[in-house]
Amino acid sequence: MIISKDLFLLGDQDYLRLPKDEKRTMVRSATTKNQRVESALPCLPCLPAHHPHLPHRPLELVFQGLTVTLDKRHILRDVSGVVKPGQLLAVMGPSGCGKTTLLNCLSGRVKLSAGNIRLNRERLNKRWKRRICYVLQQDVFFPDLTLRQTLEYAALLRLPDSLSHSQKMQYVDHIIDVLDLSSCQHTIIGDYLKRGLSGGEKKRANIACELLTNPALMLLDEPTSGLDSHSAYNLMLCLKRYAEKEGKTVVVTVHQPSSQIFHMFDKLLLLCNGQTAYFGDGNKVVEFFNNIGLTVMSHYNPADFILEQVKGSEEMKEKIITASREMRLRPDYPPELKPDYFNHSICDKYLNNYHENHVHSNGHLVSGQCHCQREMWTNAQNSIARPSTDVCVAIGETTESQGHVYTTVAVKEEEGKTLWLDNQSHASSSVSSSDEDVSWQWPTCFWTQFKVLSQRNFQEARPRMLSTLNWVQTVALGLMAGLLWFRLERTEESLHDIQGWMFFSTTYWMLFAHFGALSSFPPEREVINKERQSGAYRLSAYYLAKMVGELPLTITLPAVYHIISYPMLGFQSLEVFLTLLGFLLLNTIVAQSVGFFVGACCMDMQVSITISALYTLATQLFGGYLATNIPPWLKWMRYLSMVHYAYQNMQIVEFSDGEGILCAQQSKFDVCEETEHIPVSAILETQGVSLPLWANTLVLLGFLLVFRLLGYVVLRYFRRPK
Repeated sequence: MIISKDLFLLGDQDYLRLPKDEKRTMVRSATTKNQRVESALPCLPCLPAHHPHLPHRPLELVFQGLTVTLDKRHILRDVSGVVKPGQLLAVMGPSGCGKTTLLNCLSGRVKLSAGNIRLNRERLNKRWKRRICYVLQQDVFFPDLTLRQTLEYAALLRLPDSLSHSQKMQYVDHIIDVLDLSSCQHTIIGDYLKRGLSGGEKKRANIACELLTNPALMLLDEPTSGLDSHSAYNLMLCLKRYAEKEGKTVVVTVHQPSSQIFHMFDKLLLLCNGQTAYFGDGNKVVEFFNNIGLTVMSHYNPADFILEQVKGSEEMKEKIITASREMRLRPDYPPELKPDYFNHSICDKYLNNYHENHVHSNGHLVSGQCHCQREMWTNAQNSIARPSTDVCVAIGETTESQGHVYTTVAVKEEEGKTLWLDNQSHASSSVSSSDEDVSWQWPTCFWTQFKVLSQRNFQEARPRMLSTLNWVQTVALGLMAGLLWFRLERTEESLHDIQGWMFFSTTYWMLFAHFGALSSFPPEREVINKERQSGAYRLSAYYLAKMVGELPLTITLPAVYHIISYPMLGFQSLEVFLTLLGFLLLNTIVAQSVGFFVGACCMDMQVSITISALYTLATQLFGGYLATNIPPWLKWMRYLSMVHYAYQNMQIVEFSDGEGILCAQQSKFDVCEETEHIPVSAILETQGVSLPLWANTLVLLGFLLVFRLLGYVVLRYFRRPK
């Protein structure tokens, strides 16, 4: 439990057992009686006053002794710090000192070799990870979506279902206006091939996506990179006000800030070779360097000066690091960073101090202080041996400048967990339940996630899959195929040409869909990993939405090709036309499924292309058209060929209905001695053993189901974002 001057204690261990309405009444009466708070905070320049995620619990971040070792090399070594609600912590240091690694640790994305991270005294866990906003240094977006579309989809996914669509769009409009993105809101994000937003605009768009959710803890990696000095100052000023006015905790890494930006930092963590060179108030760093004989010249940017010192000689670095270690022994060093701070005995110590120093014998409140009623807790030894269920409730008061009322419920147990309930003065008057808070997992329901992700997948993939070049290619190919096999006669001499059209159609669209999925998956995977790490939606919702959202786009071009080429080949009947189209589309979707699976398995694009080339070429070789006399010991390979089943089905449909294939005068089919037309069974026998139409269809559906499930399993269990 965090004890400070603005907290007072009341109640006993039965508080948590009270009904929710009585808890609310107790909080309101205590707040009204002991302190006056503003009815509404000034509107933050980053967010509307009535944000959907308010009220939010204030969050204190404490990290102690963080050590990260990679290949026997220390990336971080014994790094500690504390950031309280309303504070802005800047992490500075030269390139390669471990700034980004530290943020990855604080967000739970890097495994620690030693040390611990606590949020409100509770160890960092999966539930907390989903509440941490992490703005990456690399801007990861879908390149074909516009800036506004990107923000709208982020709002629909990450703002709660209790808000209407129009309310969510209001937050998008406000964020766009505040971050000065109005002029480029309809510009695509772009990439190295397509011109889109500038570097600074992408950085602001990245921050805008995270500000939508009003997070309690924000981690930003180099937010000012790519911005001019004025834009960088305005952005940092916005983050500073965001932290102060809303009581949020903000941690940023900066490389070399201007003097204006430097003086905004409440706390400063200076890293040198992965170690702490300084941690403390930002305005005391100059004094720290003066005390060790490194004097800052007048009118000199302190940020430039300290970076020059930590990039100096090894003797200079060791001198600074040693002085930083000595700071930990001073009495004014943050108590949260001392080794025994999270022991259970510390709670009793603070409770006793407050009870003795600030409470009259009659139990009434001293002016501005506290009232404490509690039963005796078990001694420290017993409480460590077995977790105690005793609790202490603290209702927090703050000054008018802070504008918050914090309700802290400290559960005394093995982990020293503290559950915060934040009743902010400008938000709803209701106090959220801690049980409801613990059970929270996703901001929206499965159906909302599926619907929004389906729309986004369709919107994102449409420019890529239905590009002008693809349309031209499809129409031209359909015309060429139709002219090449134009009006073929139904004779044995033309049988091979008819089969050639079938085999070409199935193999071409197999390759088109397979490699299309393969090439689009790696860049999309980066966006999905980023969103999964932030807990925006379920993987199952994304995966199902991807299948449904891209389905119309996947079948459009093959359908257009079939509509153009097949009538030119020789139209038999509408039923045959539609059935052939169905098997062509089914084969295309199966090939896309295999592409997703290979793309999910292989992180290296070259490896995935090589594997795909081997599989697709083998599929063609054993499809039944290029080679019919397959050696007996290789015949089993045909059963792994998706083209084999689709090609067989197209022959069964085409040659079973309508006008039959007329036998040649010197036919190679023995059955022609008894009949004028070649039956479909005789045609299939020349290609080896074949299955009936229903069996081939079931096998294709099995391919579709198996590879889709395998792709999901790989993403769920083997390619989980770290």
